[in-house]
Amino acid sequence: MRRVHALLCLAVSLVLALALPAEAAPEKPRLRIAVGGKATLYYLPLTLAERLGYFRDEGLDVEVIDFPGGAKALQAVIGGSADIVSGGFEHTIQMHAKGQKLQAFVLQGNAALALGLVKGRLDGYQGPKDLAGRRVGVTAPGSSTHTLLNHLLASAQLKPGDVAVVGVGTGATAVAAARGGQIDAIVNVEPAMVMLERAGDIRIAHETFSEAGSRLVYGGVLPSACLYAKIDFVRANPLTVQALTNAMVRALRWLQAASNEDVLKAIPPEYALGDRTAYLAALTRLRGVYSKDGVIPPAGAELSLRITAQDDAAVRAASIALDQIYTNAFAQKVPAR
Repeated sequence: MRRVHALLCLAVSLVLALALPAEAAPEKPRLRIAVGGKATLYYLPLTLAERLGYFRDEGLDVEVIDFPGGAKALQAVIGGSADIVSGGFEHTIQMHAKGQKLQAFVLQGNAALALGLVKGRLDGYQGPKDLAGRRVGVTAPGSSTHTLLNHLLASAQLKPGDVAVVGVGTGATAVAAARGGQIDAIVNVEPAMVMLERAGDIRIAHETFSEAGSRLVYGGVLPSACLYAKIDFVRANPLTVQALTNAMVRALRWLQAASNEDVLKAIPPEYALGDRTAYLAALTRLRGVYSKDGVIPPAGAELSLRITAQDDAAVRAASIALDQIYTNAFAQKVPAR
């Protein structure tokens, strides 16, 4: 009887397995994601999705390729050496104006950048007009940090060429540039900015990591860190893009519930740049910028398009439809698990 019962259970299991629809596998399970500053808190959700095994759980074999800044990561997807970029939302707008159709499909967080004045330089700083003729460090020319700098310059009727832009990377290289006297001001991301600020090496003059600061700079809160790809890739590989989105939203949900100590245990130790206290301070500062569900707010996308058009003549001259530069179709389909 026991044997008959076991055989009946096995038969029922086989019938159920055949009756239930199999979950389709991603069209492109092996992927390369380019990112400009993997160790930064800007792209923490990407690191968490990788480190916690969420990409693997979705049937993906993901290789994350790190670059000094977002512009270099963008070049990788345009050139074909990467499939996906973890980068700034505004890049999808800028590239559409150049005939390169990119589409964002899952949000990691809002803009979380800051401009700091190096100690002993610009002590009488009154506003962006005082940056004229100065050397300003950005993660890389053409990156989101450079875009913020150009926006601040435009607000003071200055042109991008009115300052000398220096690519300083992120993390330790950015900290070294600010401390080494190479630059007068720096636009960068965390944890570098907190480390420099806590040590007295810089004074933050403009920031977008708080809602109040972002409203002063942009007039509102802008979506920024996201995953984007060529729109043809998104359309040709919907199951792959859904799997990526599932993993990223799972990481965002984990981050919402995790303590700072949980995060510190999940990341590689070297990401803290040897200063655990500063890293935790930076994480606390940025808690509010991370998305909870991966959805790109339509109002934020519209503001980003408007701001980018103000600062970029090519974008002003182009006809760009919002549904071409981003989609929430995948984030809205993530299972509630």
